[in-house]
Amino acid sequence: VQRTIAKQIQMVKQIGKGRYGEVWMGKWRGEKVAVKVFFTTEEASWFRETEIYQTVLMRHENILGFIAADIKGTGSWTQLYLITDYHENGSLYDYLKSTTLDTKAMLKLAYSSVSGLCHLHTEIFSTQGKPAIAHRDLKSKNILVKKNGSCCIADLGLAVKF
Repeated sequence: VQRTIAKQIQMVKQIGKGRYGEVWMGKWRGEKVAVKVFFTTEEASWFRETEIYQTVLMRHENILGFIAADIKGTGSWTQLYLITDYHENGSLYDYLKSTTLDTKAMLKLAYSSVSGLCHLHTEIFSTQGKPAIAHRDLKSKNILVKKNGSCCIADLGLAVKF
């Protein structure tokens, strides 16, 4: 899947822009996905984020779900894709600006965010262990709100393994 997915994705609409590139909502196999398209000058950031997402035992319900990384290009241009789960509520930053929460909903956002961060920070010892990972850019714009009202940690472009 990893190396051919870019050709199979239909880009639907741009949903964000940052220093690294753009984020698009796309369609792949009938499902909505998020596609982070990096500027070619940000190849190191794309590579680092891809590497972090592919870390053994990285999957967690409160870490943004990684689908694939791919490079799409012709002779004259190159696009670096990072494909992840799509969460229509967007970032915690935007969600809190437009949503009134009761105590239970607020605690669910907080608990799930902390759970994701805890998983990221925790070193797992086993034959295929997971190193502790520092996010280094945690803010409400880098936390996404899922349909069920819980959060997941996103944007691992500045993250480092210990």
